[in-house]
Amino acid sequence: MIAMEYRRALHGRWGWLLVNGVLDLILAGIIFVALPASALWAVGIIVGIDLLFGGSSLVALSLAARRNTKAVN
Repeated sequence: MIAMEYRRALHGRWGWLLVNGVLDLILAGIIFVALPASALWAVGIIVGIDLLFGGSSLVALSLAARRNTKAVN
């Protein structure tokens, strides 16, 4: 939902936020389907993957915001 909200402001960089949201939903589905066996491995792997993609989407978002700020000035 955040990706759709910032779609106009980010001019093509909102896709990283969308990928992050979709990945979060997929990983949540994997955990739900594989419970209780997933409880042993899910925390480390899923949180690590989420942090990796969440961080990369925030870096892309900040680069797009910086580019938009330079364009305005």
